[in-house]
Amino acid sequence: MFANEFSEDEQKLLLNFFIKNQTLIVNDILKGRGKLSAEWMLVILKLKDINEIKWALEPINKVLNHFGNGVISITPRGSFKIGNITVQRKGGDNGRDTANMLQFKINPAELIN
Repeated sequence: MFANEFSEDEQKLLLNFFIKNQTLIVNDILKGRGKLSAEWMLVILKLKDINEIKWALEPINKVLNHFGNGVISITPRGSFKIGNITVQRKGGDNGRDTANMLQFKINPAELIN
């Protein structure tokens, strides 16, 4: 289901869940947990038209702040936004169980100045 298919009360419950757990959710998505959790994010952008490579190596805390800070809302298409992270239902898996999962989308090129 899309978020806008829930009742208003259910939408408020979902929004409150994301608001209450925003830091933990963003950390789990971008950094991970345990001894293998990320401390840096490397983004490389190869521009074909001008044969140029741009890159950024950022500490994970800067990345967490960039993508995770901000308003939590429901988009007009029924997804959630947590700062600059879009949360969507996965779907499109021909009825497999994975179609019931969530996917979290970012645009890593935002880190390149």
